[in-house]
Amino acid sequence: MEHSDDRPTVAVLGMGKMGQALAGRLLDQGWSVFIWNRSPKDFANLESRGAVRLHSLETLWNDASVVITFLANDDALANVCLNDEGVLCAGSRERTLIDMSTVSPRISAEIAARTEAVGIDYLRSPVSGNPAVLSAGNITLIVSGPRATFERVEVLMNSIGPTVLYVGDAEQSRTLKLAINSGLAVTAQIMAELIVFGENNGIERSTLLHALGESVMGSPFIRYKTPGLIDHDYSATFTTNLLIKDLDLALDVARSAELSLPVIELVSALASLASNNGYGEIDFASLLPSLQLTLGKTPDVEPSTSAIP
Repeated sequence: MEHSDDRPTVAVLGMGKMGQALAGRLLDQGWSVFIWNRSPKDFANLESRGAVRLHSLETLWNDASVVITFLANDDALANVCLNDEGVLCAGSRERTLIDMSTVSPRISAEIAARTEAVGIDYLRSPVSGNPAVLSAGNITLIVSGPRATFERVEVLMNSIGPTVLYVGDAEQSRTLKLAINSGLAVTAQIMAELIVFGENNGIERSTLLHALGESVMGSPFIRYKTPGLIDHDYSATFTTNLLIKDLDLALDVARSAELSLPVIELVSALASLASNNGYGEIDFASLLPSLQLTLGKTPDVEPSTSAIP
């Protein structure tokens, strides 16, 4: 693997779909990469490309000067970072933790306090995009934390994706990521309703979606989702259950500030209904078959009966 000697060595913790895509992207860009996961998995593909598997976190900072966590939720991040044998049990200057998980500002602030106490620099960098977008190098990174820390690792961030948005010195990126995902949820519900409305009035789905994509309300998201919706392909890029988790986080932030977000609250309830209808583990475009089911129409895909309470 070719890389500059002054490049930091990077450890990626959390080998879900996004973590694996991130490790692969870093390898493609010539970084030295260590990988770690809480449960044993086969990472032969990454290891054959030069990634080195870490079997414990005890020597983490001996092997890497930048650690990127990409974990499922608050509990997973706390388990990896805040327990007595976790990432933050010790540290030293010029060590940087970058968390790319979508988690609450609350847990992120706890980690910020611990990193300051042990002398590890900390950036929050949730991303906008899915594993395929990340692998292709087209992901958007939304970063907050100390500007000096950001500037020190900016070359690394730019090698991950072409759009790196520095948005503040604290938890701003957390709130912004939750706002973006809430907007995607609302858009997915609108698309579902417009498809049902159009098809009920004799408009073919492909015609309707292409028209939406070319209209004033067109967006990269609508155009990206169009082929799957036409083909009834609900392969998960982001599951309904993960969407529910993010909507819950957004609404918790709103409630803590005594804000009412009625549309997001409604879509959150509809996403929960989709999960209860048996669509929790497919793509969050499942808002459409859930709506079809509710209206007594034939759904694009049958629900998973094992997922229905």
